[in-house]
Amino acid sequence: MQDPTRHTTVLRRAFSRLRQTLRDQRGVSAVAFAISFAVLAPMALGIFDVYTQTEQRGKLQDALDAAALYAARSPAYTTADVDAIGDKALTANLQMVHGATLRSSDFTLVGNKVVAQASVQLAAYAPMEFTHTPVTVNSEVTRSGNNLEVALVLDTTGSMAGSRITNLKSAANQLIDLVVSDTQTPYYSKIAIVPYSNSVNPGAFTPTVRGVAASGTNTNAVGKANIKFTPQGGGTQKTYAVSNCVSERIGTQAFTDAPASAGINPVGWDYPNASENTCIGQTVQPLTSDKTALHNEIGTLTAANSTAGHIGLAWGWYMVSPNWASLFPTSSKPAAYGTDHLLKVVILMTDGAFNTAYCKGVIAGNSGSGSGTTSNHINCNSPNGDAFAQAQSLCANMKAAPNNIIVYTVGFDVSTDPSATSLLSNCATDSKHVYFPADDGVSLQVAFQSIAADLNRLRLSH
Repeated sequence: MQDPTRHTTVLRRAFSRLRQTLRDQRGVSAVAFAISFAVLAPMALGIFDVYTQTEQRGKLQDALDAAALYAARSPAYTTADVDAIGDKALTANLQMVHGATLRSSDFTLVGNKVVAQASVQLAAYAPMEFTHTPVTVNSEVTRSGNNLEVALVLDTTGSMAGSRITNLKSAANQLIDLVVSDTQTPYYSKIAIVPYSNSVNPGAFTPTVRGVAASGTNTNAVGKANIKFTPQGGGTQKTYAVSNCVSERIGTQAFTDAPASAGINPVGWDYPNASENTCIGQTVQPLTSDKTALHNEIGTLTAANSTAGHIGLAWGWYMVSPNWASLFPTSSKPAAYGTDHLLKVVILMTDGAFNTAYCKGVIAGNSGSGSGTTSNHINCNSPNGDAFAQAQSLCANMKAAPNNIIVYTVGFDVSTDPSATSLLSNCATDSKHVYFPADDGVSLQVAFQSIAADLNRLRLSH
């Protein structure tokens, strides 16, 4: 018979060994886990780093693309200005993952492209054995754009004297600085200036577009150094000498931009009275991107005489017309109508009614109030109609296809003059291109600044 005590002892030993074996297996598992954790944890953190890098890269790329596009659409034309605009846009749009910092950003103007780069440093969770390079992305935007040819037609009549002409000079100079870019590639921006009062002075271009005066005196006819005519209302005939200024063109091409020469479609002659409505001294400035030349031209403006705005308007058209290109120096020649990426613009500024028209080179009998002493007018009416009617015809034709000239109008304190406001409203391309500032320098500057902003918007769009 077996001893039951012996069985108990065996069982106890068996259970003891089992418990020891279990304890030994737990120790091996702990060691295995520790070894696995030491390997897998960094890998997991590395995977997390990769995930955050991927997430941040997408956010950074989106923000940089938006900032580069914003900088490209801005009016900035230097790398420094583009960089400043791009940096602000990037900061405003960039979303960062936890612990990330913007390391660098750079926006560079290369030709007609904005080239951008940005870098973000992420917080590192994995050990240093893993690479923790910054997240860096790039973007490139080709700037759309247009070339600009702008004719600035400015009223320098007697009613502009005093603070008005000072305000006009300040506003015009600001517009020049805003519109004419310091960088003329890949798109150029040029301005021409046409001062007008009772006439326009083409300067050295006068003999070509009008003809050279022959010696002697004509009666009731242009072409010689002097004209003898009967004044409005009759009386003793008067004799006036020719000037270098010009009046309106007559004939079938009166309201077109057909090229003018001494023998074909010449512009009108100007025989002024020696004491009133004399030839203005400031001459036209053809298209140029030379800001100094443009500012110098503005500096010559003085206020005198009556208002023949239709003549100024016609010369504004001539300044941007390809049909007149042969008259001007190479750098001032207008490009052809319909040229891709080209905007042709005329800005007409006046402070009142157009009151002066011509017949045979002398102020006509149908000129309005403010056009000088009637006894100094000739006793015939302008064959083209009054100055308002002529201006309306010129505006309609320059805006029509294929010319498609954009016309802005600025009225300086004309809100109580229905004739002037009607003209300016009808002449402008549409209601968004009409400005009626009050009679002060600030509002005139605001009007010109608004036009400049609109031109820059058009320049940077297709």
